[in-house]
Amino acid sequence: MADALATLSSMFKINQDRAMPMIQMKRHDEPAYFHFIEEELYGKPWYFDIKLCIKTREYPEEASENDKRTLRRLAANFILSGDVL
Repeated sequence: MADALATLSSMFKINQDRAMPMIQMKRHDEPAYFHFIEEELYGKPWYFDIKLCIKTREYPEEASENDKRTLRRLAANFILSGDVL
């Protein structure tokens, strides 16, 4: 927090004849990323297709060739440990 405030304070030019700019801070009870998580579509998590691809080496029925290529590329960045991606 101190580093963030020091960075913010270095961004303002202070003129002794004028009022100092006000820095407002808000506190959230949840982590910031919590507010950007969208609801799961169709009741499946975002990683469902990646996990299926790694686990069964199958693709969703409606997947195009481009979708399959993308899934293979994404799946290369994950490992499956038991049932945990």
